[in-house]
Amino acid sequence: MSIDPKRYHLPHSIRFMSDKSVNFRTLLMIHLLLLFLMPPFTVSANESARLTGQKGQAENQKIKTTPDAQNSVLVGIEGIYRVGHWTGIRRIDDKPIESIRTRDGDGVEVIYRQSETVTGNRWCYAIPGSEAAPLILESASAPILETRFPTQGSPSRGAAMIPLSMPWVVAIGDALGIDQFNANKLLERDASVAVSKPENGKGLPDSELGYAGVSLIVVGGSGKEILRELSEDQQQAIIKWVQSGGRLLLTLGSSSTALLEQSPWLKRLVPLTEITIAKIDPSALETFTSSQKPLDAFEGLRLPTNQGSTLLMGRTLKREPTPLVVEYNAGLGQVIAVSADLEDRLFEEWPERMDLLTQIVGKIIEPDQELAGQKNRSTAYNDLAGQLRTTLDQFEIKKGYSFSFLSLIILAFLAFIGPLDFFLLNHFLGRPMLGWITFPASAIGICVLLVLESRAVDDPATALASKPTASNSVVDTTVPPSSQQWNRLEVIDIDTTIQMGITRSLHYLYSHNPKILNVRIESSDTMDQIGVAKEPRLTTPFGYPGESFGGIQIGLEDSRLPFYSVNFEESRDSTSIQGMPIASRSSKGIESRVAFTPTLNNEEPVTRRPGSELLQGKLTNPINADILNGMLIYRNWTYLLPTRFPAGSKINSLDTLRQKNFRWQLSRQQALESSSETEPWNPADTKALDRIGEMILFHEAAGGTRYTTLRHAPLSSLDLSHVLSDDRCILFGQLENAATKIDLQDDDGKPLQGRRETFVRVILPVIDVRNSR
Repeated sequence: MSIDPKRYHLPHSIRFMSDKSVNFRTLLMIHLLLLFLMPPFTVSANESARLTGQKGQAENQKIKTTPDAQNSVLVGIEGIYRVGHWTGIRRIDDKPIESIRTRDGDGVEVIYRQSETVTGNRWCYAIPGSEAAPLILESASAPILETRFPTQGSPSRGAAMIPLSMPWVVAIGDALGIDQFNANKLLERDASVAVSKPENGKGLPDSELGYAGVSLIVVGGSGKEILRELSEDQQQAIIKWVQSGGRLLLTLGSSSTALLEQSPWLKRLVPLTEITIAKIDPSALETFTSSQKPLDAFEGLRLPTNQGSTLLMGRTLKREPTPLVVEYNAGLGQVIAVSADLEDRLFEEWPERMDLLTQIVGKIIEPDQELAGQKNRSTAYNDLAGQLRTTLDQFEIKKGYSFSFLSLIILAFLAFIGPLDFFLLNHFLGRPMLGWITFPASAIGICVLLVLESRAVDDPATALASKPTASNSVVDTTVPPSSQQWNRLEVIDIDTTIQMGITRSLHYLYSHNPKILNVRIESSDTMDQIGVAKEPRLTTPFGYPGESFGGIQIGLEDSRLPFYSVNFEESRDSTSIQGMPIASRSSKGIESRVAFTPTLNNEEPVTRRPGSELLQGKLTNPINADILNGMLIYRNWTYLLPTRFPAGSKINSLDTLRQKNFRWQLSRQQALESSSETEPWNPADTKALDRIGEMILFHEAAGGTRYTTLRHAPLSSLDLSHVLSDDRCILFGQLENAATKIDLQDDDGKPLQGRRETFVRVILPVIDVRNSR
């Protein structure tokens, strides 16, 4: 039965639905909406041809997958790795690897091309972007292996990806029982610490990149045979990793003489002037651990008393005082030396051995316990890295609209075409056929209006200046307008004791139009004045799905965007990004690291008062740049410097500076008449970039998770709270000019603008001298 619309005087909108050509009209409207609301990803003709050719070659190339491909590839250190960190990869047959194909954190295919000068090495390196990401090893002289990275699991049961909350220990020799920490066979509970225990020197990476994500390296006398097999590259890898912020535990007992003779490079990490073995009274260890079982006297190395921070003091059987546990600063890292062979049978049978370890390295091997209040947060992330990502991933040149605003536009569109179609065309004009013109014209007009409103801001400099930012945030508004924006956080660390410097920075690059870019992060002109750049110079993708960054862990494999490559250059420590795609109105996270040798105009140490945590004497700005809003931090005290501390200028007396508790300074705590008030940390605050940067750099000093209710895992290497010891202080502040510059090598070549924070930390030695007055 059919309905005659003219007989029953149905509205034109209903007649439209009853028309035989309704399918055609509906498809026409959908096509127009998709045409205007979803602009395609477009590139230049030459670039498109190049990418199409490369993609075709990659797809047409036959992948020879062997049945035991997964057993033919070693991932990480003894099968353990972390997502988003550099991971060492090698073939069991030790054949060379020319390139590694996988997926980044956004699901885009990325190829890590190894340097031609180092393809003969067994180890190659890549960054897995997600759990069980594809792993394809390619080489002209070896069959192609196609497999996947291991999934998350228990490392005690085989190769596995470990979460950021699980500590990762590499044991060179005996694991000291750490591999059984918190394990319970009765409850079938595995250990809470992942332990990699290589059987020989081949299992250790030959670059510091392979130790990314490792929490602690344990070295003892039982590992001297493995250490003797290490090549010079493997030795340098451990040294560079420690000096760049790693942690090392050394057990130096009676076997330390042979250990240090076979591995003299370890002396670069521990300040030993002579090797003296003595019999040590165990009473100090028994008291320290509240042991109920007495220990016999043992042999240990006499550690120096004038360097480092002594955690436990004991005495020899001759009643001479000697340190038993000492913390030493090695660059940005830390070395914990124990004057005993904890792997000996004497300590292996001692019930309190694990109690001793947890007290001296407890913050490293104890798992991060989640606070109950964290589950009630309104943020999707649970880490400071997620808060920083949300802050940097906001771009003022991109117009933002809420979901409610877009809903109102759709409702207004529906309300507009209904009355227009029914009242105006049908009742007043009596021309219902005009609906063929007014309806698509209305849809096209709304689409055109939305497309015009989604354009980049005409004057981004004005938009940046008018946006509410932190009081100390630097906004680069002196460059011409562009359809791209570049937000970044830069951290310059200089250790004057070993003449070492590292610039680490996080960048978020936004493009309003689709782009394919060649990206290289280099030192700026300001950094060239501060130091001379050297290897490594790393430019890599940053970020991955997970709770740390506010995402969910899913199988991200985006085949719509073209692949790109991360190319190792002359050495394995220098990379650049080639052909990185950025879709329309989207952003990409980039991480960079540049090592340099600092150029210092003054190397005088800072002095302190004997038996006190207060400093005295003079202070000189040792770098060739002005420090803004600076502080001199020592232990838990900070000396507030003038607003601008010019390069080479001198403060004749630190007593003239205002002193403040450093934790109070970080938490904005103020003393009232009878109490104190602390400014609570807001995990949802994404405006104060300088405040977030300070917390990332000194999270533990501010109280850690107890204060922020956020973890600090992906960017924990930036936290130098452990450097604030008895013999080190930090000159901390901001720089007026940027530390890095970006070379996009694109067509327009316009400089980019955006929000930026540049922090500098200069580690100065502290000496204890007697007051001359």
